[in-house]
Amino acid sequence: MENTMKISRYIIIILLVAGVCFYYIMTLMNLQIEENAQYEAKAKTTNVRTITIAPARGEIVDRYGSPLAENRMGYSIILDKNYLVTGSENKILTTLANMLNEGETWVNNMPLIIDDAGKATFPADSESKIKKMKEKLKLQAYATAQDCLDEMMEKWKLGNIVTAEAKLCMTARYGMLASDFSASNPYTFAEDVSIETVQKVKENAVLLPGVNVNVVPYREYLSGDIAPHLIGNVGPIFAEEYADLKTKGYGMNDKLGKSGIEKEMESYLRGTSGKREITRDSKGNIIDTIDTQAAIAGNTIVLTLDTGLQKVAQESLGKTVRQIARDGKASGVKKNGEDANAGAAVVIDVRNGEVLAAASYPYYRLEDYNKEYDTLVKTDGNPLFNRVLYGTYAPGSTFKPAMAISGLQEGEISSDSLITCNRVYVKDNFRLKCLGAHGSLNVTSALAYSCNIFFYETGYRLGIARMNDYCRQLGLGVPSGIGLGESKGTLAGREQRLKQHKAWYIADTLTAAIGQNDNRFTPMQMASYIMTMANGGKRYSATLVKTIKSYGFDKTIVPDTASQPTLLNTMNLNEANIAIVRQGMLEVTREGTAREVFGSYPIDIAGKTGTSMGAGSDTALFIAYAPLKNPQIALVIVGEHCLHGSSMAPVAKDIFDKYFFGTRTEGDPVLTGTGLMP
Repeated sequence: MENTMKISRYIIIILLVAGVCFYYIMTLMNLQIEENAQYEAKAKTTNVRTITIAPARGEIVDRYGSPLAENRMGYSIILDKNYLVTGSENKILTTLANMLNEGETWVNNMPLIIDDAGKATFPADSESKIKKMKEKLKLQAYATAQDCLDEMMEKWKLGNIVTAEAKLCMTARYGMLASDFSASNPYTFAEDVSIETVQKVKENAVLLPGVNVNVVPYREYLSGDIAPHLIGNVGPIFAEEYADLKTKGYGMNDKLGKSGIEKEMESYLRGTSGKREITRDSKGNIIDTIDTQAAIAGNTIVLTLDTGLQKVAQESLGKTVRQIARDGKASGVKKNGEDANAGAAVVIDVRNGEVLAAASYPYYRLEDYNKEYDTLVKTDGNPLFNRVLYGTYAPGSTFKPAMAISGLQEGEISSDSLITCNRVYVKDNFRLKCLGAHGSLNVTSALAYSCNIFFYETGYRLGIARMNDYCRQLGLGVPSGIGLGESKGTLAGREQRLKQHKAWYIADTLTAAIGQNDNRFTPMQMASYIMTMANGGKRYSATLVKTIKSYGFDKTIVPDTASQPTLLNTMNLNEANIAIVRQGMLEVTREGTAREVFGSYPIDIAGKTGTSMGAGSDTALFIAYAPLKNPQIALVIVGEHCLHGSSMAPVAKDIFDKYFFGTRTEGDPVLTGTGLMP
């Protein structure tokens, strides 16, 4: 019995052991045979990395769909730290640089100038970049440019002599350091390279571990020199910007709107980045690619601009200013227009505030901005300065319609009021003059012949406080609402004098009443002013963005401003008073200071010339709207040092000709299928 029990226990133990062995044998067989391929692939896989897919930047078009800024695909050369062999960086960078085609170069954001003798200096106006360089190199704040150079030469083992090869390596390696080069953050070595360079890089891949070619979108400005100040430009993200932008999903190598619409509409233009998982085996070969999140292209910004009208405004303004300068120099007389070199023109729809044209002269080509920046900064007239939004000018006699409507509304003058001009005006011991002796004038003839004395007296009766109240309601000395950043301008008055710690006198009120004194307004503010006069007292926000569409134009992101204009304020103007001022402005163009240009024009034009004094030749201004009844557009023309307001009237005529009688020409391309209407 006892032996039988022992045998049973042995059998049970043997069966248990056999069962365990069988389980392990079957498991091993399954792993080695049935799941062999899966585990073999896993054994060979060494890296799964998620990269960002850059979205196509949204495009910018004019009101008719004509392209102003769009994208094209190009090539950039990047360095991938995952596969860059440590210790071979200098050799790889040198080899790579030698493969670049003629005219191509590597990215250089190093704030250091190194001369042929190997001496280093810091470039001007680069304080933030220099500070960052010292921090990245772990040097003290008082470190010199030479200290930075020496540290980089030693840090990256570049020898004791600053050769061309050492400069190259230093430039690239500092760029890698400054941009936080890492396994998840590639470094862009060169941008927009040719297909020939791409082929060289790919053919020599074995010599360039960690070097890749990316296909990326590049901004292209098809508009040439049309409205560069408004469209703006894109550029690299600066170190001081990145700390904030990286929390919004930007990478160090991304592009960012830097000015104009490109900057203001960045959130709409940027699009949404996608995600891609790349799986590589132990040899670095890509064995799987999965897009886990698709990139979404940015939206299309439809501007209110009419490209054809903008082109006419720019060309006519430039031609006129240049001709005045030539005539002035030929005359041999100082302050006779020889210094004419700049100006601005704005055309606005009085029914909704849409800006149809906004020209700042001199202008430039957007594609030249980065390449020719240093030259543009030094060019006469400063082409980079946006005079439409930041240039401020004394309005001169173009201010007089504002005074006329203010005096009429307040009852200080009427259509029958007569004021005598004997060329000299005396008030409280102050003596002021007019350019002529006009005799007895009412308000319409005072506007037609631009009589200073009539408006001295009107200003005296109103006082500066009431004058300025009307000016603000008309849009003078207050923001236009354009949304691109703008100068506020200055309204002459006690408030402004207090800032200057100076007194305000009656004589100041009188000179302010004819648009002189401290009055300084931007062309865009003056466009708001004449728009409000033209439409009977509605001041709309000036706008450059008509609507925002999805990239494929299949969705409306922001409704059309023509149907939903923004009303900033409404003036309770008497229709009879509006008619009086309108008649005076008509007489300016029919019988007064602008009759030479508009005396026989087929459309009734309400206009006013103006001249403001300053250093050099006088500045010329012209404001107008048309048609006289049921106005559609208003415009402002400013010519710096262009002598007389009437000299700007031909520019206005060219614009009116284009708007009312012109046809779309070769310079006015239209994209079909956008659903956009005039």
